[in-house]
Amino acid sequence: MLHRYFVLAIALVAVLIGVQVPNFITQYQQRLDSQLTEAMVYYKEYQQIADKYLNGDMNALIQMHEESDNPVFKDEAVPIRELIRRVDLYRHEQQQLQQGYLKQLWFVATEANREMVDNTWRAYSFNVPLTRQAVFSGVIAALLAVFIFDGCIGGCKLVYRRWQRKRHQPQRHA
Repeated sequence: MLHRYFVLAIALVAVLIGVQVPNFITQYQQRLDSQLTEAMVYYKEYQQIADKYLNGDMNALIQMHEESDNPVFKDEAVPIRELIRRVDLYRHEQQQLQQGYLKQLWFVATEANREMVDNTWRAYSFNVPLTRQAVFSGVIAALLAVFIFDGCIGGCKLVYRRWQRKRHQPQRHA
């Protein structure tokens, strides 16, 4: 009887953890959106300059900065290049997070910006959303947890029974 309550407790904890997965993805998306919005403020200004003088070619703008005789203008090439890299990265991540839930989950688990994942985790706000993805994740987490727990218990019982049989078998003497 105690075993059954323990399995239910494990399933409940797994459900609560599982429903956090889509919530984490949502909070990651919100952080990504805010980072992109902030980066776009500056990006648009440089893009306007590139549009006005260089037919919109941001690489030509960077090249002009790098080739300048003015050291201030020359040093500005590095942050512009970094800004463009960040905007491209954030746009790519946004595209990845526009796909289905399982692809979003896989992307965040394997390819997402690790620094942003860490920052999202540090500022993470736990809640229990009752979305389709949250219920799906919770049920899958509960089933996996119960399956793994029961598999471990069953494996331990099997090993114990074999050990008991060996121990109680009469030993043959040569």
